[in-house]
Amino acid sequence: MPRKNQQTPVNQPVETAETTPKTKRTRKPVAQPVEQTVSQNTADLIQEIPVNLIRAGDNDRKFFDENKLRDLATNIQKNGLAQPITIRPMDGGAWYEIVAGERRFRAVSQILQLPTIRAIVRDLSDEEASTIMLLENLARENLDPIAEAKGLDVRMKKFGWTEEQAAQAAGMSVERVRNRVALLVLPDDIQHFVKIGSFPLGHAACILDLDKDRQRIAVRAFNSAKSMPLSRFQELVAGLREDMLAENQMSLFDLEAMVISAVEDSNQFALRGKKARTGAPVRKDLPKVKLGATDSVGDIFDRYVRDLQ
Repeated sequence: MPRKNQQTPVNQPVETAETTPKTKRTRKPVAQPVEQTVSQNTADLIQEIPVNLIRAGDNDRKFFDENKLRDLATNIQKNGLAQPITIRPMDGGAWYEIVAGERRFRAVSQILQLPTIRAIVRDLSDEEASTIMLLENLARENLDPIAEAKGLDVRMKKFGWTEEQAAQAAGMSVERVRNRVALLVLPDDIQHFVKIGSFPLGHAACILDLDKDRQRIAVRAFNSAKSMPLSRFQELVAGLREDMLAENQMSLFDLEAMVISAVEDSNQFALRGKKARTGAPVRKDLPKVKLGATDSVGDIFDRYVRDLQ
């Protein structure tokens, strides 16, 4: 049968070349160089930044364990960089300073030797960057007590923080802030012993009010002892403190020799347990050590020296 002509409904417009809309072709954005895509408005945008444009900030952590860095690099190579580093633009974006993630940066740039690293670029003030850096170091891996003390002290002086503000920024108690910063009165050599863990924090706190010479005498006495419980060390320090306050005329050399001699002698017997002995071991041809109920270590030493004369 012949086909009937199909008519266009009255209300439906006829599509013509003029009325048919043209399909617009969308052009893919051209990838721009990394350094041109970075701006201060891209606060949390993760970007690939050339490692040669990134520099370390004034990090509280001065030592990075090489073995741990290699382990971190192996993990990054296997699983990728899970957490981008945080950097801030400097000199108008000419280069970038690390705010958080220097360990990751070292692993990527120095060990894996990759040309770029994933980073979050944030426009931060010196104080904001410093606060983030402190929190990063405290959270990622415990700082040694001296590095922690210096980090807190630098910020308190630079930004005028009170102990309360430092505690709030670092997420710790005011007492801990106060105790850490107090360690900085110790001489550098004793700070080093505290830093590497060979001189306990509790013992270090006992000698803060001594002068530096007597601080060193106390540390040498500690190192001479086979065992030096805190209670025993406190007695020793009490004697040194009384000697200091009394402005004793005994030379420091003689004082140190006497203290260390007493400590070395006490190494010969047990301080605790069934075999523990009190007093000080002496030969039979020497005077006995006289102990009074309220005697301090200084009193005992002074009396014994007088008995020997």
